[in-house]
Amino acid sequence: MNAVKEFVVPAAVLTVICLVVSAVLAGTYQVTEPVIEAAKRAEADASRVVVLPDGKDFEQVSADGLENIVDAYKAGNGAGYVITGKAKGYGGDLQVMAGIDKDGKIAGVKLMDNNETQGIGSKTGEEAYTSQYKGKDSTLDGVTTISGATISSKGFQSAVTSIFQAYGALAGVEVAAPEAEDYKATVFPDVTDFSEITVDGAKAAYKAGDAGYVLVMESKGWEHAAGPMEVYVGIGNDGKIAGVAVGENSETPPVSDVLKPEYLSKFVGKDSPDGVDNVSGASQTSVGIKKAIRAAMELAPGLIGDTSAPAEGGDTPAEGEAPAGDLFTTTTTAKGYGQAGEVSVTVSIDADGKIASIVVDAESETRGLGTQVQDAAYTDSWKGLGEGEAPAAVSGATISSNAVREAVAKAFAAYNASKGA
Repeated sequence: MNAVKEFVVPAAVLTVICLVVSAVLAGTYQVTEPVIEAAKRAEADASRVVVLPDGKDFEQVSADGLENIVDAYKAGNGAGYVITGKAKGYGGDLQVMAGIDKDGKIAGVKLMDNNETQGIGSKTGEEAYTSQYKGKDSTLDGVTTISGATISSKGFQSAVTSIFQAYGALAGVEVAAPEAEDYKATVFPDVTDFSEITVDGAKAAYKAGDAGYVLVMESKGWEHAAGPMEVYVGIGNDGKIAGVAVGENSETPPVSDVLKPEYLSKFVGKDSPDGVDNVSGASQTSVGIKKAIRAAMELAPGLIGDTSAPAEGGDTPAEGEAPAGDLFTTTTTAKGYGQAGEVSVTVSIDADGKIASIVVDAESETRGLGTQVQDAAYTDSWKGLGEGEAPAAVSGATISSNAVREAVAKAFAAYNASKGA
């Protein structure tokens, strides 16, 4: 009996207490659950009201099948939709919440989850940037990027574009996509008639009315950039560079300063990128732009003809021959320091056996060292030299310099062979 009192009774009492407490908690939860859920909805609605002030009683709608959409909510009072989209920024995916009102206009936008660089890409979350979206329709006409934060700005804009596409699908309305920036018009601002053509060696090509051609080339810029640069090269009917613009790219400050018109305009009127200095602190991007321009100019004769060809009725030399009083031009290669490829050198030799010009492609060499043999400061030093002569090697780039020297020697051998020497 004592054992019963000592063990059984206390256990029974504790069991009863537990049952009573559990029942009370269950009852409390049933009473408070609606209150808690209502509080959560109110909190979520409050964040959505920031971008859609007239919205109330938001209900989540399915975003299945909607590209680049995180979630979507419809305002129960018919004020519009709040949709969160995502896009690639500089630091990875960034998310943008936007409120689209019943008229299909942006009521507000907000930068959400992101890994953009503080003080640069993070500026896309500031009022100075986001305020320009208010009142815009799906064309986003007038929305501009942030200088120095182009990638983040374009990522933000891309997310908003995806949000508009989702809005169109959810609301059952048609929405127009924003017009892509027309870099062709930047190169030839007075031309409106661009017709696409096919040119081997170019990513894309266009005939610019009667003014010339636009070749779109790809080139590598800063070694840490996420992707290649698109370089639009305008070539006039006179064989000169009519304009240069850089399209899609992932260059970042201060490197991206060379993408501005102040630098690109220096190439206008020239027949090659030679003579335009690289920008201090952005030599890799400068070289990348110049390489793209050089590649485009090599394709130019196939479009407009050789502007240096003799007048009609004159003798045209066979390929590989050196016409009297003209230049003998050949391209040769030699192994440099870089492991990825060879150094390519295009040499023009005049009738007196002197170098008129050389163009060096050393993109496989070490950035900032071996690539210096591409710079005008070095290539210009070859002008006027004859066979067996060479300028001093570039400091810190001896192997690359020797590769150029070897390639030039091969060019002179071809020159001599063309003359029967």
